[in-house]
Amino acid sequence: MPYLIDGNNLLGSWGGPRGRGDAREQVVRRVVALCRGLGARAVLVFDGAPLRADFPAQELGGVRLRFPRPGEDADGVIRGLVEAAARPAEWIVVTSDKALYSYCRTRGAAVLRAHEWNRLERRPLAAPTRRGATGDGEKPARETDVEGWLERFGRRDSSED
Repeated sequence: MPYLIDGNNLLGSWGGPRGRGDAREQVVRRVVALCRGLGARAVLVFDGAPLRADFPAQELGGVRLRFPRPGEDADGVIRGLVEAAARPAEWIVVTSDKALYSYCRTRGAAVLRAHEWNRLERRPLAAPTRRGATGDGEKPARETDVEGWLERFGRRDSSED
């Protein structure tokens, strides 16, 4: 299952940028290393401009970088990718943003919070289950994405007709 990662959330879970230069590069290096070790693929989404304007397609091994268009944000890109997926359940979304976490989960994607990804990074064992990284059934404290629930259950009802 490929990962769909909110890069800014992951960087924030590490306490923000360290050292000089574009701190997003630290995230890219660490994600590439973990994906290589797991034999996994990932789409890493950041707010802001691309890391290298001279590279239109930004891919490193199994990790593809995505950036929002001007006026958009990374959360919107992630939502769009989950919405467009033929089988959202095949994605593992990594975000600590409560609304995005909730939305992706209601669409059927597996979801990890940034600190759960960090545990994977320290101890890469196996890919998480659909219920969460540890199989503990963790869910957001409160469902705030009513539209996501309505879309999900609305599609189920119409497909059963």
